[in-house]
Parts: sequence; structure tokens; C-alpha cells
Amino acid sequence: MMIMRKYYISFIAMAMLATGCTEEESPYKGFESDATSIEAVAAEGGEHSIVIRSENEWTAQSDAPWIMISPANGRGEVKCIIKVDSTLLNESRTSKIRFVSEGKILREIDVTQLGFERSITPIDDIVEIESYARRDDRWVEVEISTNVEFKATTDAKWLKVNDYSLNLDRGARPRTTRLRLNWDMNSDPETREATIELTPKEGDQLSAPSRIKIRQQAGPLIEDNRAGDSLAIVTIYNKMECWAENVISDKEPMTQWVCLRLWDADDESLPCPEAIGRVRDLDLSYFNTEDGIPAEVKHLKYIETLSLYGNVNTMLKDIDLCPEIATLDYLKALRIGAMGLVSLPKNFSELGDTLEVLDLNSNNFEQIPAIINEENFPQLTSLNFTGNRRSSTSDLRRSTSGIGLHINTRDDATIRRLFLWDKLEELSLSYNYIEGAIPQFRVGEDGIKAYTNEESRGDTLRWAVENNLPRVLPNMRALRINLNFMTGEIPDWLLYHPNLMEWTADLLVYPQQEKCFDSEGNVAGFTNAPTSTEYYFEAYPLYRSRYEFNDEIE
Repeated sequence: MMIMRKYYISFIAMAMLATGCTEEESPYKGFESDATSIEAVAAEGGEHSIVIRSENEWTAQSDAPWIMISPANGRGEVKCIIKVDSTLLNESRTSKIRFVSEGKILREIDVTQLGFERSITPIDDIVEIESYARRDDRWVEVEISTNVEFKATTDAKWLKVNDYSLNLDRGARPRTTRLRLNWDMNSDPETREATIELTPKEGDQLSAPSRIKIRQQAGPLIEDNRAGDSLAIVTIYNKMECWAENVISDKEPMTQWVCLRLWDADDESLPCPEAIGRVRDLDLSYFNTEDGIPAEVKHLKYIETLSLYGNVNTMLKDIDLCPEIATLDYLKALRIGAMGLVSLPKNFSELGDTLEVLDLNSNNFEQIPAIINEENFPQLTSLNFTGNRRSSTSDLRRSTSGIGLHINTRDDATIRRLFLWDKLEELSLSYNYIEGAIPQFRVGEDGIKAYTNEESRGDTLRWAVENNLPRVLPNMRALRINLNFMTGEIPDWLLYHPNLMEWTADLLVYPQQEKCFDSEGNVAGFTNAPTSTEYYFEAYPLYRSRYEFNDEIE
């Protein structure tokens, strides 16, 4: 009886204790979760799970539209999936998930999502490229993930960085773009590298520097020997995309190639014994290049004559002659026609000690470069700038910009300077856009002298001596200035030039472009062009039998 009473008192006490706790009970009573917060959610968003244990029905709530809870209510043990959407911000953001039952908050769980850091991230930070490819294939694209507008720069002259397209309409979320890089060929037998710096256009600070390293393979190793000449020509031929057949062949020795001539031991102008068997002359025609002559030309150490002619779509090209051409110490004749040249390198005058013939016909020069003068090229005897017309026009009043070689002798002394070049034996300026009058010269000005009795050629030039004729272009054997836009009178120094009969003046000097107008509206053509040579033979009677006889033979 005593034992039962004891248990009864204990039960009453426990009941009283239970009743007291229920009245003062915390809202968390009977509710558990295995997480009290969700921290450092990635900016891209993601899913997180929590386990809820509850004796009562509950509902999950959140004021943030970027947080979703599934399921959003339950009882007992439930696994909830918390889905966090991608952010559009650079800064972090925080919100709460509330678990509510009968109007009471059972628990709050903080959710913190990181923002996107300002970044410019290349997918590949090292890019490998070849040393050579056809021009249309000399590019590479680099994929970049970024959330800021950026600029890409490099100090490498052999790389060109192009524009990119980027749409950042969704705030800080990174987008992917492709950066296109064009590259030049590597002519050196060593790998070369360049760094592309990626920096924000505005003042944004990046979490880390962003760079792309471009690594280009080495060019061919070309040795200073006959085999090196052969490899250099093959490389030039390929890089210029020459398309003439049966010019060179890897299956035949270089002696069988029709485009070149080698030095023989008995050649009078042999530079040195080491030049025997090396390339003396090279002639390549029909190619498709926008780069001009490849740098490998520098390996043709003993070349004397270089001739290149016939580029595809010449008038559309803007090609700068490579500086390596000026390193050819034995070059005497340089002929580059219809390539699309627009400029010469700054070191071009280094050829002055040897160059005798310079032929740059049918290119896209707008002026005759000032570097070509008697002081820089004392050995030059033949200069050809014929046909530097990029486009066709019959009226210079419309425009002279971009049409080709345009010189107005009224305010440009280029023609005068060339006519004062005593050593020139051939000067070809036909079929350009030269306007104005032929320069006048007077004895005593600009160092001009008169013809003397000592050079009267046995009384042949008595008229020139007696009339104090200016001694201009005394060694000229071929002057061609026809089919330009020149006007005015032909001066006496030209009409009575001792070598006039050798110039075929009625075809290659006097005729200008018919039915065309200069920039002042004057019809192209000279006012006093001779219609016969009688006046000339009256002045130089001893020439009559020589040239009239030759005319009959012709």
C-alpha cells in the first residue's frame, strides 16, 4: 500500500511539471532543423537541402523572390530543397526563410548569396599558334567570360586585336564573348611570345589580373648556304601564295628552277668566292599576297636582281615594302611591279651604294617617296614609276585623293628634283596623275650649267652651246612622261635636248591623256607639241642622217 502511494505521488508531480512547461514553452518546442543558416551561396545560384522535424504542421515563407522552398509545408520529418536563383549583382545579398506554425515563427534560417566579382576570365590563358598560314587563316579566337566592358592591348607588333561583341543586359552575371586575334608570320627560327592584357574600360577593379599569353611556333631555320637559299625561296613562294606552275619543285635541284639564276665562278661581278652557286637573280610572277615580300628575302645574301610582278587585285592592296629588302648588300636591280605597294621602309636608302635599277611600276604610290633622291642613290641610273593608278578618272577637279600617283608641278618640286638628277639614264613616269607644266630651268640656277664646246660632239651640238641651252638630264637615254595631265608649253631644254631623238618623244613624251582635265579645268596637253622633227634637224643638222635613217629602218 505504501509502494502504490509512492508511485501515485510521483505521477502527480510529473503531471504538474509537464503542465507548467507547456504554459511557458518556447515556440521552438517540437521543431528541429539540421541547419540554422545557408551561407556563401555561389553567385550562379544552386540547391541546398535541410531536414525538418516537427510535431506540428508548418509552412515555409520567404520575402525574397530569388529563394524557392520545396516542399513549402509539412509535418514530421521532411527534406526541404532550397533553390537559390542566380544573382544579377556584384554585391552579396541576404534574406530569411521563416518556418511558421499557427501564426508563430518556429525558426528563421538566414540565406546569404555572394555577388559576382568583377572579372575578365579567358577560358584558355595560353594559346598556341603556328608560325605560318595563308592570310585568311592567320587568326585565332579566344573565349572570354566577363561581366565588365574591357579593352585588350598588347605591345606585340605581330598581333592585331580586333573588336568583340558583348551584351551585359543582365547586370553582373558574366557573359561569354570571343576575342579575335590576327597574327603575322614568324620568320625567325625561335618561338616568340606575346601577352594580351585584359583591363576594364571603366575604373572597375578586378579581383585578379587577367592576361592571355600567345605563343607562336618558330619559323624555319634558314642557314647561310646554298640549301638556305633554296629553303628561303620555297618559303617566299609559299608565303606569297604564288600560283604559277612549274616554277619551283622540291623534287628538282635548284639549278633546274626557271625562276632564278645562280652565280658562276667566272662571272665578272661575282661578289666573292662564297657566292658561287648562290642565288644571283630571282624572278617570281603571279601571286596573291597582302603582306608583300616575306622577311625571308634577307637570306638571299648575294642576290643581284630581284623581280616580282603580278599580285591579285593589285589596286585593292596597301602593302608596305619590308625593311629586310634593304639588308641585301649586293642588290643592283629591284623590280616590283603590280604588287600594291604604297610605301618604302625607312632604311631603304641602305641600298644606295649598289642599287642601279629601281622599277616600281603599276603600284599604288600616291607620291614618289622623298627618300629616292640623287644623294641617297648615287649609283641609280634607271627609275620607273609608270602606271601608279589605283583608280581611273578623267577630271582632277573631282578629287585627287586615293586615285594614285598625283603630282602638281605648280606646288610640288618632285618632278623638278628628278629632272636635276644628272646620272639618270632612264626615267619613266607615264600614265600617272601628273599635272602642271614641265619645269623650266635656267643656267646658273640650282647648279644648272650650259653645254660647252668640249661636249659639242664634233659640232653636233653647236646650236645648244650658242643658245646657252640648260644642261638638264645630260645622260638621259629614255624619258617617258606621256599619258599624264600636264599642260603649258614644252621648254626649249626638252625640245632641243641632244638625246631627244632617242626618247621617241612623239609617243612617250608629248601625248597627254586625251579629253581629260586637270584640277583647274584645263584640258590636258601641251600647247606647242611639235608635229615634225624638222625644227630639230635645222638646229642639229649632223643628226639628220643618223636619226632619219633610223626612222626609215623602223
